[in-house]
Amino acid sequence: MAKIYQKETNVKDYSKDFLLQFYRTMIKIRKFDEGLIQLIQDGKVSGFYHSGIGSEGLSAGSITHNLREDDYIYYNHRGCNQKIAKGVPLSKLYGDFMGTIEGTTKGLGAGIVHSADPSRGVMGQAGTIGSQLGICVGTAFSSKFKGTDQVTVVYFGDGAASREPLHGSLNWAGLYKLPVIYICENNEYAISSHVSETHSVKEHIADWAEGYGIPNYVVDGNDVVLMHEAMKEAVERARKGEGPTFIEAKTFRHRGHFEGDPYDYVDANVLKEWKEKRDPIKNFQASLLEAGISTEDEIASIQEQVDVEIEKAIKKAEDAPMPSPERIFEGLFA
Repeated sequence: MAKIYQKETNVKDYSKDFLLQFYRTMIKIRKFDEGLIQLIQDGKVSGFYHSGIGSEGLSAGSITHNLREDDYIYYNHRGCNQKIAKGVPLSKLYGDFMGTIEGTTKGLGAGIVHSADPSRGVMGQAGTIGSQLGICVGTAFSSKFKGTDQVTVVYFGDGAASREPLHGSLNWAGLYKLPVIYICENNEYAISSHVSETHSVKEHIADWAEGYGIPNYVVDGNDVVLMHEAMKEAVERARKGEGPTFIEAKTFRHRGHFEGDPYDYVDANVLKEWKEKRDPIKNFQASLLEAGISTEDEIASIQEQVDVEIEKAIKKAEDAPMPSPERIFEGLFA
């Protein structure tokens, strides 16, 4: 059975700069998201967007202070959260959605989240849900083959976890003790289907990892510090050659599956509970203030700085030109 990850954490045990980096990352993720939603509403972005509002603590906690630039990540359906935490510039992501050459793809794939930044270890994503679960064992195997201590982290939702690629991936990683960390972002809903309707396991999705001999945890994904600690242990194991870890991070999305989804399949009281009492940013901010680690003015200053950063990023992406027709042939090898 999966183990509930429980560890006594106190914000006073960490440095102020260490904690504020978590806060800044979470604020940047949320404000990026809000800025993109506004661009969609203004008609400046085509295509679908799957908002990650409500799960910022999961990405910030797992990546910030834990992963190096040369570590690999495969993001999930709401992957802008992870890409921002890994250091992809905001203007690059806005450029991808606007289809300008400022984007990581320089104008290809406009209006969707499938971008990549290999220079920062962001390896992209194929079009089929859960396909990253097959690809991630490749980079993990390469690290082991080359003798480096790079780790691979693969993010996926509870919906992708119900598909067959997960099991093949876990078997391979467990068999060869690959340095890969599986993070299942369990927000309870695959589009409009509740996790209880799509999984045979009735307790935890992480229970499946047990059958492949892979250490596994169930973590409160909205507790950024707890998420950091669980991930820290997993990264240390991977770097030492001790193999994979499976982390099921419990969270909840504040918005529908995509922008335009009425989200009427979720009980209003349940959504209110997650927004008001279990919001990762609101709760972490409160803990910083209560512990005297930060002040209201410092919190406001960080938010203002990020607002300026968002504004500049949008302008840079918007001012960049659209790609020329020749762009479609770049990177074409057949």
